[in-house]
Amino acid sequence: MEKNLMERGSEMLTRETIRQFILSELISDDSRVDLTDTVQLIDSGVIDSFGIMSLLGFLEENFSIQISGDDLVPENFASISTISDFVSQKSC
Repeated sequence: MEKNLMERGSEMLTRETIRQFILSELISDDSRVDLTDTVQLIDSGVIDSFGIMSLLGFLEENFSIQISGDDLVPENFASISTISDFVSQKSC
């Protein structure tokens, strides 16, 4: 049970790290976005193609993962939640 709590804490930290990057680096100051874990980042226009490229570099550097061309599907980057799940899978 303790491992489950540790995993949840790690997942929350991952999500918050991703959220802060998006808010600070990819969203202009004049945009008001309620960036929940399930907001559709691409579909809602929060992240564009340039933003995806910035996000990929951030994820590789900060989470020590390698992202391949096969990983570049919208489902992996649809929301903070799906990005966090993707990072967890790549970290194993």
